[in-house]
Amino acid sequence: MKVLSIKTNYILNVFRVISGAAVGLVTMPYINRVIGAEYIGKVEYVNTIINYFLLFSALGIPMYGIREISKVRDNPQKKAKTLAELLIILGFTSLIGYLLLFGVLYNLNYFNSYKSLILIMSSMIFLTNIGAEWYFQGIEDQLYITLRYVGVRIIMVVLMLLFIKSPQDYNFYAFCIVLTTCGANFLNFFVISKVVLKERKWLWESLNIKRHMKPVLTIFVATISVNIYLQLDYLLIGSIASDKYVGYYSIANKLVRFVIGFITVIGAVMLPRLSFLFQNDKEQYFIYLQRTFTILLLISLPFTIYFLVFAKPIINLIAGKEFVASILTMRLISPLCIIVSMAYFMGFLILYPQNREKIYTFATIISAVFSIGVNFYAINKYQHNGAAVVGVLAEFIAIVIMFLYLKKNSILPNLFDANFFKIVVSGLIMFFSSIIGIYFFEDNLTNFIVLTLLCWVVYVIALVLIKEQEFNEIFIKLLRRTLKKNN
Repeated sequence: MKVLSIKTNYILNVFRVISGAAVGLVTMPYINRVIGAEYIGKVEYVNTIINYFLLFSALGIPMYGIREISKVRDNPQKKAKTLAELLIILGFTSLIGYLLLFGVLYNLNYFNSYKSLILIMSSMIFLTNIGAEWYFQGIEDQLYITLRYVGVRIIMVVLMLLFIKSPQDYNFYAFCIVLTTCGANFLNFFVISKVVLKERKWLWESLNIKRHMKPVLTIFVATISVNIYLQLDYLLIGSIASDKYVGYYSIANKLVRFVIGFITVIGAVMLPRLSFLFQNDKEQYFIYLQRTFTILLLISLPFTIYFLVFAKPIINLIAGKEFVASILTMRLISPLCIIVSMAYFMGFLILYPQNREKIYTFATIISAVFSIGVNFYAINKYQHNGAAVVGVLAEFIAIVIMFLYLKKNSILPNLFDANFFKIVVSGLIMFFSSIIGIYFFEDNLTNFIVLTLLCWVVYVIALVLIKEQEFNEIFIKLLRRTLKKNN
């Protein structure tokens, strides 16, 4: 198939994120007010449990599959072989996952009040694993992913608005989460089945599942370690505090993580291309790496500032007064925008394409141990806010470990150049202007919208005046195109 350009792939990914944001703006205020903190917390608690089973059944294949498929994307036979081998592994692990889920967890008295939710949300294990999203990422078929993504979300919005009318409809809300997350994976399965069946004459004789086990397990350990401190907070808040506190935490965390998803879209687009370039053109690999870092920082820094300063009006608008306890939580986790983007950059865009994933695994294990060790105390004393602080610290520990390794082995590009400090200065200008605006203007919807626009305009103007390299290059190109069209 024809591989789309990085620019086209990025535009498609951004379109997905923007459409997702639009869906969130339509549904989140409605769902938060109708379902309420306690039942949202209940759904998120079960979602966390199911995600652990999903992680174990998926091993490290979602990340490993992108890299391996991208390497053989131009060879139909090798591509079909790799796809078939990884799907067979997922078939066995999914079966084991369901046996554990229903054989043990479903029969524990502690989970009696969650049984209907567990049953509904357990379908994510099967749908995610048969969907092989990693295959489409690996071949860089962003157009298919985008069309499917947008279509499913339109259906989900209609269903939510039609059928969710009271807190008792939380089971249907759980169904909508399943639909949004992986409901369209049936379509994926039909597509990938054709890829495998096309090469079926020779395929079964040459399968070599064993070759994947060592790298898959290495990545699996890292994935589990990361998700211990990504998901453990929900699990512990629900177990130690209550479902209500899970609800408070989930609103702030979801909003920040949603933006992080927008930021890491850049990495998702670049990962298959960087994996390919590292094998075939190292000079281009490092050029793309430097530019990716700059773009990640350009986006993550202002969002950190925005969530820190505007937490109160954001929570009031999206969730309402019932979620006032989420305001401080959002401020505490706002640094994750920068921290996670840097972790993604070092872990997945430098270490991973270079087959140094063991370092990433080590960093995440240390972070996970820290998270487990401290979270019990933090949540016991400070509930959801304790989990927020521990989550930020755990992510920060991981990037420090990776940074020190990359620096020691001289495989880190020169990141802290003059252009880096131009971005930082622009961010500081945005921060102080936003603080002044929030202090002097009354807290209402109109002022919030005006101040939001102004703070971003200030950031953009600062980048232009300071002459930050990457942004100005994009800005000048857009300006030239606009002038050319007008002439």
